[in-house]
Amino acid sequence: MRKFIKAAGVLAAAGILLTAVLPAATADTVDSTISGGSLTSTTSGANLSGVTLDGTDKAATGTSSSPWSISDSRGTGQAWTLSVTATVPTSAAGTVETTARTIPVSNLTITPGTVTAGSGADPVDGITAPALAMSGSAQALVTSGGANRGTYALTPTYSLAVPANTYRSNYFGAVGSTALLPYVSTLTYTIS
Repeated sequence: MRKFIKAAGVLAAAGILLTAVLPAATADTVDSTISGGSLTSTTSGANLSGVTLDGTDKAATGTSSSPWSISDSRGTGQAWTLSVTATVPTSAAGTVETTARTIPVSNLTITPGTVTAGSGADPVDGITAPALAMSGSAQALVTSGGANRGTYALTPTYSLAVPANTYRSNYFGAVGSTALLPYVSTLTYTIS
């Protein structure tokens, strides 16, 4: 029992000695202000396949010329929407064929495809991106239900339905000996 009391006394003395030798604890703080960024999108058009009329319905198709990205670095978790408007696909008037030719804008369809989350982004849950036939007015193409922060990538495809009764493209100048003027539609994207 004496040994135990003596050992306890030695340990208590060592503890007091260590406490006296160790400096007092200090507290520091680390802080950082994190500012929100912006909501942006990067899109690209496409050159659709050519079509030769043969009396049946056809489709001109293609994939965007480069992958798209949508980046929400606002840090708010608010919902966002990438909207699109399209002009009527038109083969411009040439110098000999002076009447522009058109295909209904509703014949143009954009399919956003698979949306993938970039490194550190929220999961793609809540993002919808169905195929969309154009109408000539602004339409939601890719929509987030909220809490989709970070960068997302997608590679859309395009399809232009070419009915059997479509006019061929206009020639730039002399019919049969100058370039054909393609049917062109201008797509305008807005993200908010």
